[in-house]
Amino acid sequence: MAIRFLYPCYFDADLTRSEGRRVAKSQAVSSPNMAMVSRAAKLCAIPVLNEERDAHHPAQWYKAGGRVRVEFTGSKENLLKMVAGKIGGR
Repeated sequence: MAIRFLYPCYFDADLTRSEGRRVAKSQAVSSPNMAMVSRAAKLCAIPVLNEERDAHHPAQWYKAGGRVRVEFTGSKENLLKMVAGKIGGR
């Protein structure tokens, strides 16, 4: 299994792609947090290894949003789509 990192900014509808959003705006939510990302990954049956509250996304080094470390064998794109489908209680 590959270790992948998920940052809340990947799913933030208020950000542009160049600011760090990685999913389609229609799948993104406003102000996602680490708990939402972790819960969505668990709903997808993706093993969550740990949550790092003090981590920063490189594009947003000034903003501590945290990150979630998961185990996933598929592509990062598939992982993001799966989690985005469950984030925000959808």
